Amino acid sequence: MTPISSSDILCATASYKGRTVATFTSDGFTSFADVYRAIRCAVGSVVGLVQLSVLNTSRGWRACRSLFISPAAPGVQLTLF
Repeated sequence: MTPISSSDILCATASYKGRTVATFTSDGFTSFADVYRAIRCAVGSVVGLVQLSVLNTSRGWRACRSLFISPAAPGVQLTLF
């Protein structure tokens, strides 16, 4: 696993069906789990297999991963009588 430090600057791009759906450059990530959470928020309502490309500009490596985004669980509707 490639190391990520909170001071590293990461450039992330998410593609869905060949179309770029999110891209950002940021720091403060300490693991790939942090990057996955940010991508999930950035892609919005996209559901399915997303290709993720992460470039660590501080350390000089690139990682390409696939991420499956499942549909959000339905919320609970409360009814007042």
